[in-house]
Amino acid sequence: MKMQKKLLTVAITASLAMLSAAPASAAEIDTLRAQIEAMTKRLDQLEKQTAQAEQKAMDAEAKAEMASKSGASKGILSGNDKVRVTVSGHVNRALLWADDGDQDNVYHVDNDASSTRLRVIGEADPTNEMTVGAAMEVQFESNSTASVNQINDGVSVGSDNFTQRRLEVYFDNKRYGKLWVGQGWTASEGTSEVDLSGTDLAGYSATGDMAGGILFRSTTGMLSSTNVNDAFANFDGRGRADRLRYDTPTLAGFTASASVIQGDAWDTALRYAADYNGMKIAAALAYSDPNSTSVDNRVNGSVSVLLAGGLNLTLAAGEDDSVAGPDPSFYYGKVGYQTRLSNAGMTAFSVDYHSSDDVDVAGDQGTSYGLQAVQKIDAWGTEAYIGWRNYELDRVGTNLQDIDAVIAGARVKF
Repeated sequence: MKMQKKLLTVAITASLAMLSAAPASAAEIDTLRAQIEAMTKRLDQLEKQTAQAEQKAMDAEAKAEMASKSGASKGILSGNDKVRVTVSGHVNRALLWADDGDQDNVYHVDNDASSTRLRVIGEADPTNEMTVGAAMEVQFESNSTASVNQINDGVSVGSDNFTQRRLEVYFDNKRYGKLWVGQGWTASEGTSEVDLSGTDLAGYSATGDMAGGILFRSTTGMLSSTNVNDAFANFDGRGRADRLRYDTPTLAGFTASASVIQGDAWDTALRYAADYNGMKIAAALAYSDPNSTSVDNRVNGSVSVLLAGGLNLTLAAGEDDSVAGPDPSFYYGKVGYQTRLSNAGMTAFSVDYHSSDDVDVAGDQGTSYGLQAVQKIDAWGTEAYIGWRNYELDRVGTNLQDIDAVIAGARVKF
């Protein structure tokens, strides 16, 4: 188009030169000038339309590139051409062997450390700094490790339907931070679970996840009413709930968060993440008020360090300030190592220790230790894992036997 306009300019110049050199009537000159002006206007219009078309093509290419970077699936079409849609999730199935000191059983389970789930995320970018999104995430657990036990052995445990995890919208601005509205993570969710070991599928600070439904048995052979999850906790903030949450932009590795939760509860959290010449550090600290008649507040946190060579250390702790009676608390430690033993992917090993006090009954002392191994298979989008754990619960006036559990399974992501 620019070449055409240049040629027209040359033609106009030549025509005017010819008119000035040859005799012509005023009417002929006016007519020719009018034709030249009309042609010039038309070329200007065509040039403008071409520029607009080129800009639209560039915008479309930029959106496609952004969608590709965000991981949007090429096979998913949105009902709104301004919104990109991503569908993802995973299936996590395992075999759980548990021995309560008197009997042992094998269960086909869904690992509650990372339940089988499906998510759909839609996002739009009104500006270069702003992203508006919506998230729907549900889980479907058949025989959750939090539910199977000696009583329901042989029975499929599960609600046989999807249960909500996230149903929310969010507004993310690079300059002003992120606002979340709806069912989702509270500000303190995950603050006891910072873990860079790579073995969290097989064991992390929520040690009860592996065999949470298994009941303790007394030395007389009678099953108690206390299961593993009752006695072992990691006091991980306020979990997921209907809330209004705000996160500040990250500054020097720090991000602050706060949320107002349904039922007049609230929480705050401070997170930190950094990479120092290959050494990674991640940490979180939270304070929450559950608006409860039994607990005034909760303080909890965790920190994890991964050295460049693969050695890693994770620590976590938390405590409830009870209205009456002793204050339940826990602390947790893990030492691990990561390496690549094959071309398949990262291999990670770890050993950990967990202590819980006064969690279920005043005077209770729970102790757990375990071993974990996880093998990533990058080409399959899969992580295979195995873990062993011992649970010991000391209770005043009752002699309870230890529980040993082994879990082996795989999580396949899509």
